Amino acid sequence: MTDKNAKSTKPWVKYLLIVSLGLNLAVAGLFVGAKVAGQDPTKPPHPPGASGMRHFMHALPNSKRREVRKYFRSNREKLHTNGGAMRDAMENIQAVIVAQPFEADALNAAFDQQRAHIMTMTADAQTAFVKIIASMTVEERKQYVANMETLRLKWRKNRKKK
Repeated sequence: MTDKNAKSTKPWVKYLLIVSLGLNLAVAGLFVGAKVAGQDPTKPPHPPGASGMRHFMHALPNSKRREVRKYFRSNREKLHTNGGAMRDAMENIQAVIVAQPFEADALNAAFDQQRAHIMTMTADAQTAFVKIIASMTVEERKQYVANMETLRLKWRKNRKKK
């Protein structure tokens, strides 16, 4: 009897369960990741790559933070284009996940597309930071490193309280 019941299950149910499990794991991963990072999981997450760059920016002296803001203002159009590409990539991922029949290769390709956009945005931000840090004096760079350490210790202390 067990074999007969197992074979009577519709084939699409298996795929639906796999997709459902994947989505549940993704959501759980977001919440766990946000908790580990010290973020409130009920608030929207930062854009990809922003949190790492944000830590670097907060440690900069105020004069250098102005340079970072100036960079982002002057590259606003490019950043909006990249943001639009990220939204398109996410919509593509969602469409591939619910497509029938489900194709794992198509989902991998969609994730690769999203990763390429993230890498481009990260490389652009890194280039800007290198230029700004290169313009700092030795004393400013030493203070910058000390600021990063202070912020890291503050973050660890706040994380332990939670």
